[in-house]
Amino acid sequence: MDRKAWIVVTICSILLVFNIMSGRKNAAELAKKEAEEKKAKEEAAAKAPEDPIGVLEANNKPPAPEVTGKDEPHKFFTPEASFHLSTLEGGIKSIEFPNEQSVHDPALKVKMNDLGVNRIGALTTINGDILDKPFYSAKDAGDDSITYIGTTSNNLGVKKIWSKVGDSAGSDYRLNLRLEITNLGDTGVDLGDMAIAAGSAAPVFEGERANYLTFFWQEDGEFDSESGTWFEGGFFSKEKSEYREAKESKVQYSGVENQFFATIVSPKDPYPATVRVSPKKITLKPPRAKEEKGATLLNNYLSLPNETLAGKSTKVVEFDIFVGPKNNFLIRSLDGNKAEVMDYGFFGWISNILNWTLNKLSALFGGEGNDWSWGWAVVVLTLIIRTLMWPLHAKSTRTMKRMSKLQPKMAKLKEKYADDPNKMNQETMKLYREFGVNPMGGCLPMLLQIPIFFGFFTMLQYAVELRNEPFLWWVTDLSQPDTVAYVMGLPINPLPFLMAITMVLQMKVTPKTGDKMQQRIFMLMPLIFFFFCYNFASALALYWTTQNIFSIAQTWFMQKMPEPELKTNKKAGKKSWMQKLAEKAEAAQKAREAGQGRPGAGGGQQQKPRKPRGPKTGG
Repeated sequence: MDRKAWIVVTICSILLVFNIMSGRKNAAELAKKEAEEKKAKEEAAAKAPEDPIGVLEANNKPPAPEVTGKDEPHKFFTPEASFHLSTLEGGIKSIEFPNEQSVHDPALKVKMNDLGVNRIGALTTINGDILDKPFYSAKDAGDDSITYIGTTSNNLGVKKIWSKVGDSAGSDYRLNLRLEITNLGDTGVDLGDMAIAAGSAAPVFEGERANYLTFFWQEDGEFDSESGTWFEGGFFSKEKSEYREAKESKVQYSGVENQFFATIVSPKDPYPATVRVSPKKITLKPPRAKEEKGATLLNNYLSLPNETLAGKSTKVVEFDIFVGPKNNFLIRSLDGNKAEVMDYGFFGWISNILNWTLNKLSALFGGEGNDWSWGWAVVVLTLIIRTLMWPLHAKSTRTMKRMSKLQPKMAKLKEKYADDPNKMNQETMKLYREFGVNPMGGCLPMLLQIPIFFGFFTMLQYAVELRNEPFLWWVTDLSQPDTVAYVMGLPINPLPFLMAITMVLQMKVTPKTGDKMQQRIFMLMPLIFFFFCYNFASALALYWTTQNIFSIAQTWFMQKMPEPELKTNKKAGKKSWMQKLAEKAEAAQKAREAGQGRPGAGGGQQQKPRKPRGPKTGG
C-alpha cells in the first residue's frame, strides 16, 4: 500500500483495542485442582437415590414435591460431535467436538454448553424460574433417540423425545426435540409464560475478546444480534441484568455464539416468541485457560407459543437444535436462512468472497491431506489480491511521479497567486488538465485496499477453518498467536517480528513523499502494526508479511521501469467540469466583492435615509 493508505489504515486500526500481555501461572496445578473438584461432584451425584420417576399419563396425579432420582447420562455420537444428555432437566448437558482441540491442551476437545445454567431443552418460566422437577425418567433409550418423561411444578406432564437428524445439511451437529406437554389439571395454563433453555455460550479460551460473545435471532426474515458487551454498564448506561423482548412476528431461530462456535434453536413451525438472554459472571479455569480469568456466560431462552393449554389437553412443539462450528460453508448450507449467523459486518460481502476463495485454495493444496494447506491458502490469497490490484497500483505510482514533476510549476503558482486562493486553485486545475494528471488517480488503490483489508481482517477473526492448522515449522494454530516460548511471562511470537522487519524494509525502498508530519507517522507504522498483530491470529501476521514482501518486489520492479514523461495533454483545450465550476465560483466571488464597493449594493435600489422618529409619549 502507498503512504496515504498506510496512514488511513493506521488511524482506523488505532481505534481497535490492543491486547495487554500478562504473566502466566502454573496451569498444571490449577488443572489438577479442578479435576479433583469435578471428581468430588461426580461421587456425590452417584450417591443420590436411584428411584426413577414413573411414566406419566394425562390422568395420573403429579408426584410428591420430594422428587428423587439419579443423573443418568446418555450420549448420541456422530462423526463430528457427541451430545451428552442427562435425566437432570431432560436435556443436553454438553456437546463435545472430537475433531476440535482445546487451545491449551490438544488432548482435550472443545465443548459447548458445559458451563450453562440449564441443560438445552430444560423448561423454565420466562422469568427464569425452574419448572422442571430435578430428574426425568429415561425411556426407549437407543443410539438414535431417547425419551424423557416427567412433570413440572405447574402441574404439567412433559415428554421430551430427542432424536438424531437424518441425512441432511449439518446433520452431524443437529438433534431434534419433540416436546409434548400435557395439562394434568382442569385449569388452563398459559404456555407463553414458559420457555425452553436454548443453549449457552462462553469463551472457548481466555484470549477471546468480549465482543466475540453474541446472541442473535431472526424475526420474520430479519436478522438481528447483540454483543455480550450490551449488558455491561457504561458512562451513559447502567449494567443490565438480562435482555428480554417479545417479538411480534414469527421467530425463525434464536441462538448464542462465541468466536468459533454457535448454538441455534429453530422451532419447526415458527411462532411469535419472547427471546430472553441472561448473562452470568464466570471464571475460566485450566484447561480452558492458562490461568484463571473472569469472563461472561450468555444463557439463551425462547418462550413457547403464546396460547392457553386447556385442562387434560396436549400441545406438541418441535425444535431443531444445531450446535457446531461457525464454518461458513456449513452455516450457509443450513435451511431457514441461517447464513446471516455469519455476520461479518459492513464489509461482509467481501469477507464471504475471501472465505470462499480461502476454502477453495486450501482444497487445491491438498486440504486435510496437507498440514500446511491453510497456510499456503492465506499466502496465495494475499498474492492474488495484490496481483489483481497491480494495474491500479502501477497507475497510481506513475500518477504520483508525474505530480512530483509538476511541483516546481505548482510552487510558482502558489507564489504568483498567494493573495488569490480561488485563482490559484483554478490555475492548478488548469495545470493538471494541461498535462493530463488526475490528482485523484493516486487515491483509488487506497480506497479499494481499505475495504479489502477490513474484509480480510474480519474473515480471519471468525475463520474456524484455521483452528489447529499448522504452518511453517513453529506455527501450530493459525487462529492463535504463534507463541514459541515465554520470557518473564511474556509470549514470544516470531511472525509479528517478521512482519515489522519486512515493513521497515518496505519503507526503505519506497521513495519518500509528503510533508514531515506524514513521514513521521509513516515511521511509526511498523511499531503500531506490530502491537496490533502481536496477540492476534498468526494468519493475520502471515497475511501482512506476505503483502510486505510482495510490495518490496513490486516497488523494486517499478523503479526499474522508465520514468514517466511529463507531456502536454492533447485535450488540454477543453475545460473540465471542475475547472468550469471553479471559474463560476470565482466569477460569483468577484461579483460579490464588486457589489460591496458600490453605494446601495446588495439591495437592488438605493434606499433613502429614514428621518429620525420622535420620542414616544405615554398616555
